[in-house]
Amino acid sequence: MLALVHTVSQWLSQVGYLAIFLVLFVESFGVPSPDEIILVFSGYLVWQGHFSYVLAVIAAVSGSTLGGIGAYYLARLGGRPLMLRYLGFIFRNPERIEYWERYFRTKGDKVVLIGRIISGVRAVISYPAGLFEMPIARFIGYTVAGSLIWSLLALTAGYLLGPHIIQALEASKRYEGYIGAGIVLLGIAWFLWERRRRQRAMAQKPPDPTDNSSRGSMPKS
Repeated sequence: MLALVHTVSQWLSQVGYLAIFLVLFVESFGVPSPDEIILVFSGYLVWQGHFSYVLAVIAAVSGSTLGGIGAYYLARLGGRPLMLRYLGFIFRNPERIEYWERYFRTKGDKVVLIGRIISGVRAVISYPAGLFEMPIARFIGYTVAGSLIWSLLALTAGYLLGPHIIQALEASKRYEGYIGAGIVLLGIAWFLWERRRRQRAMAQKPPDPTDNSSRGSMPKS
């Protein structure tokens, strides 16, 4: 563990704030990146006096936001044909696609904001936002907000841990399985709640008077 601390700290010290920017930028495209480690160690270097807290936050938020915008447009400009081709079993009818489009246009801000804070989710959250054409101004605003919250949390944790960072990393290694399981359970609970809410909304929806399928067959003369 001491070797890891020394290696990461030395690399960050040599590359500087560009390292933070690049790691967060790449992660926002869905490429697995050690963003948690980089931000926590950056906070550690702030504690040592090698980094500026403000500049580290700016580098992290800039990288995460610009990478997120790139992923957003990648999905928005070329994602629909791929979605219909490879994910047709999920979006099997126009109504399902229209539902998720309305969802991201009206409630996508909450998903993007929270998704930017949750490990793993923030790496892919830009793609559905672009795929379902969430308004770009709102996407950028909530991406910046979520990235700022996450960066402040991770950098502050590294700063406060200071010389205890090794013990903290070992503890996080022991509990990361429980944390991951908790995130998965929260995702399942949200999915079930959202599905039940849609079913209730459909049950309360008045019948369409123009829909002949809801009428009984007329007796023949």
